[in-house]
Amino acid sequence: MTIRISHLFRYPIKSTAGSAVQQLELDALGAVDDRRWMLVDAHNKFMTQRDVGALALIHSHVEADGVRLEANGKTALRVRAPDAAAPSMEVVVWDDVARVADAGDEAAHWCSDVLGVPCRLTHIALSSRRPLQPKYAGPLDPENRYVALSDGAPLLLASEASLALLNEHLIARQVTPVGFDRFRPNVVLSGASAHEEDTWRTIEIAGITIGVGSPCPRCVMTTVDQSRGVRASALTGEPGGEPLRTLATYRRQGTGVMFGMNATNETPGVLRVGDVVNVAATRCQQSQGQTRGY
Repeated sequence: MTIRISHLFRYPIKSTAGSAVQQLELDALGAVDDRRWMLVDAHNKFMTQRDVGALALIHSHVEADGVRLEANGKTALRVRAPDAAAPSMEVVVWDDVARVADAGDEAAHWCSDVLGVPCRLTHIALSSRRPLQPKYAGPLDPENRYVALSDGAPLLLASEASLALLNEHLIARQVTPVGFDRFRPNVVLSGASAHEEDTWRTIEIAGITIGVGSPCPRCVMTTVDQSRGVRASALTGEPGGEPLRTLATYRRQGTGVMFGMNATNETPGVLRVGDVVNVAATRCQQSQGQTRGY
């Protein structure tokens, strides 16, 4: 069966609502306009739905000179991306340091009002140099490669069959099925078998080579209802920790629970819904050739 791109998503502001797109441009950092903005707290620490579920209520739409922010009950706000002359600061994103520029007081007040906690909206600075970790690059050379404000990888891949399998398990446990918004992939694929993406080493799409790196460990963000910005169990009365709890019954690897694959594009280009995916190399082939693992 032919494997194709069935859906593409981007998330302009880290850990806020994403949007489906028909094409996704790629540059040296990964998906263009994807996680190039980020909210930080009063201590300049990056914010995610792990701690502030209400981030899911902020919707951002990419515009020529910045983003338009929307949330229910709020007047939309247009925010210009800070220019090269804007003051910048260093913030810690997991084990890395990224340089970001502040987007101004109006954006800070708007976002703080939605979230109910003080925060500032920032944009990745032109001078930011956050190194790409080798585990996300698969067989590609990570030297002199950088990433934006994602958790670490330029791209996240997942297949429709993988989500369908999870939902089969959830239904069997009398738990409400979930959508891809719980897992926040960039590239969703049809035509692959469940978790077949785990076996890939290199794929090619529209002339772009993509190195498939490490499996993506999932966290409590998967338990947040994206339409309400709160843990789903508080709405459904179902046991807490879903779908993570169910996923852990068959997708635990070491200390992590895995869903989807981190990946890196080798060159710039454009991915489109409907593009055919060619699996150029698998991990089985890698093992037979006794090459380095991730």
